[in-house]
Amino acid sequence: MWAAIKSALGGGEERRVAPRVSAIGTAHVDSRKYPLENWSASGVLFSGHDGRLAKGQRFKMRLEVQGDRGLIEFNAEAVVIRLAGDKVAAQFFMIDKAKKRIIMDYFARLDAKR
Repeated sequence: MWAAIKSALGGGEERRVAPRVSAIGTAHVDSRKYPLENWSASGVLFSGHDGRLAKGQRFKMRLEVQGDRGLIEFNAEAVVIRLAGDKVAAQFFMIDKAKKRIIMDYFARLDAKR
């Protein structure tokens, strides 16, 4: 049904500005660790959610993601945009500028390889 509605409205294509990629890493929220599913320059999807976060909630996290040149580590403030089962999709809204540059460079290198 949703596919038909999206198609009728001209949707269906990926509308993300920042494409997501599979991730090997960890999201640290409070004192808990959650495995990453995927991430992009604008957000992250992690699993193992235990109900502590709610849609629309702002929170702080520390991310450790295996990049092509080693571990990318950074702190971020994010907002929960979607919950599905034990998965949390969150959009970044605050990252240190120097770390943001490292993240953007990483995704630029990935795009260049495609």
